[in-house]
Amino acid sequence: MRTGTILCVGNFELPDRNAAAHRVVNNAKLFRLLGYETVFLGACRGEVYFKGIVKRDFDAPFEMYEQSYPFSTRQWASQIFDAGNILALARNYPDTTAVLLYNTQYATALAVRKAFAGRDVRLLYDCTEWNAYTEGSLLKRKVKAADSRLIELRLPRRCDGIIAVSTAMRDQYGDKTPLLLLPPLVDLEDPVWRQTPREAEGFTFCYAGSPSDKDRLDLLLNAFARLPKGAASLRVIGVSEKEYAALPRGDAPERLPDNVTFTGRLSHRETVREILGCGCFVFLREPSRRNTAGFPTKFVEAFTCGVPVITTAVSDVPSYADDGCVILRDTAPDSVLAAMRGVLARDLPRRGLRDDFDYRSRADECRRWFERISCNNE
Repeated sequence: MRTGTILCVGNFELPDRNAAAHRVVNNAKLFRLLGYETVFLGACRGEVYFKGIVKRDFDAPFEMYEQSYPFSTRQWASQIFDAGNILALARNYPDTTAVLLYNTQYATALAVRKAFAGRDVRLLYDCTEWNAYTEGSLLKRKVKAADSRLIELRLPRRCDGIIAVSTAMRDQYGDKTPLLLLPPLVDLEDPVWRQTPREAEGFTFCYAGSPSDKDRLDLLLNAFARLPKGAASLRVIGVSEKEYAALPRGDAPERLPDNVTFTGRLSHRETVREILGCGCFVFLREPSRRNTAGFPTKFVEAFTCGVPVITTAVSDVPSYADDGCVILRDTAPDSVLAAMRGVLARDLPRRGLRDDFDYRSRADECRRWFERISCNNE
């Protein structure tokens, strides 16, 4: 099979500034195993608005471009409904064989399909969420809600192939288009997984993420505050103490124990080092359409590190659980507290690095998917 270039487009922050970027880059490593090169067009949030695309030198193993993240409703609408930047990028790569959209709006898929009409270029879509939430005007919120439903219900009609992050998505899309089930992946040869763990005094629970409507940090703090003083410490990664104070209190205790540390936002490398050194990783998510359809990257990272995990039964997490995981049926603080006490009382195994989510393990499945969508330049 002759191969070519895949243009990967979405609001990921290159080269590795968010989980979305890690997702698409590790997928690209998988595609490279099968002979495809990937070129990225991500979003730039840190500069004044600019038009068009800009090539970036990130010292990364792939060619990477950025377009400005929209700052106004007009810019936002223009980027959604206009595939001009994507078409311009494709002109630089005559062997473009596919455009892979990462969690873009449904209207963008329609625009790309129209822009590449008559060309031998496949339209692919990497879907990791069905999320109707957004900030902004009432119009923007309504458009987002409608878009989320279109992505869930009509996407297969517009795409030549879909990458779905969970079995819930796979079951929804069915066999309407070639589908590849792909959870968040890692690259075990990346030095980030081989570094020396952070040293800790005593037993340390760890949470890493950005508290939102997905994660219930308040319930985790509620449970931890009820542990005997000195039994363990808790490190909250991704949030500073000041940022935490500005969050809605929810069910968090009025006064936090002294052994809760907020590190603020850390790099991916520093975060993995923290997880490698903790005694147990904890995060809580309640069942919802959004959480069931997605797949928590933080579970993938903690599981890969081989540390014990306490979490809730959302998405496909239970299918990966073993005796190193405590899977809760609810997020009630009493349940979380009992799980923490159980972990402290038992010596749960640390398994070392695990390869379940290493991208190399998905090569055969991905090859069959490419064969089904005939993604080649013949």
